[in-house]
Amino acid sequence: MSKEEGLNKFITSFKKGEVIYTRGEPQDSFFIVNKGKVQLKVGDDELIVVSLLKGDFFGEESLNESQVAAYTVDVLEDTDVVKIPYPSLMDMMQKNTEISLKILKKQADKNLKILESMLSMMYTQVPGKRKTVKTEKVKDDTTAEKVDPNVQAYLLIQRSNRVVQLTKTQTFLGRRDYTTGFIPDVDLTKEDEEKYISRKHAKLEFIDGKFYISEESGAVNGTFLNGVKLTTGVKHELKNEDEITLCHLNINFKY
Repeated sequence: MSKEEGLNKFITSFKKGEVIYTRGEPQDSFFIVNKGKVQLKVGDDELIVVSLLKGDFFGEESLNESQVAAYTVDVLEDTDVVKIPYPSLMDMMQKNTEISLKILKKQADKNLKILESMLSMMYTQVPGKRKTVKTEKVKDDTTAEKVDPNVQAYLLIQRSNRVVQLTKTQTFLGRRDYTTGFIPDVDLTKEDEEKYISRKHAKLEFIDGKFYISEESGAVNGTFLNGVKLTTGVKHELKNEDEITLCHLNINFKY
């Protein structure tokens, strides 16, 4: 029996919007994301500290006896996790040192992500929220008019927890083109490791006090607003807390 077949008996499925467990609950299992996406949150304000994808793990608190969960784990899209009870995990780690080394490496990577996220939350406060985050203004462009400084609108990119302030009446979202030198206003190159997002994928416009989104021509992998696929070139008004999805990357609009 292969290692994959052995782990199949531990797979548990969760639907988008479900909570796998809540901070403070007894923790006696170790979880590996097999498919989908989850996010970890802490504190009374439910601060998002990291998003996890296939191959990432959580629940390492279970490695200590009588430990409680340090995070609340939300399911961002339909997800399968390998849920391994503490005794089974200990047995696997004792029999296979490779598993132990992988867990240590993944733990180090995860800790670095959480540290970067926490450091980025030290300075600027998002309106209407108590949590502090580092904001990034979109790049200056002399061809686009500036939004009134009193208008406070932001994009929260879930995969990286990066917050981008919208300061222009026209903002392009996409991926950097190293061949032509094109850089979109909101450069999603680092968040789009799979390279699914188009160079110029979507456009945000500020018109008569409202923000609109439209998909750009040539965006081959789809643009979604609250789960509904957009038609190329058609403007859709954005409301506070709307979720924009470029292919697989979820972005929250805050206004």
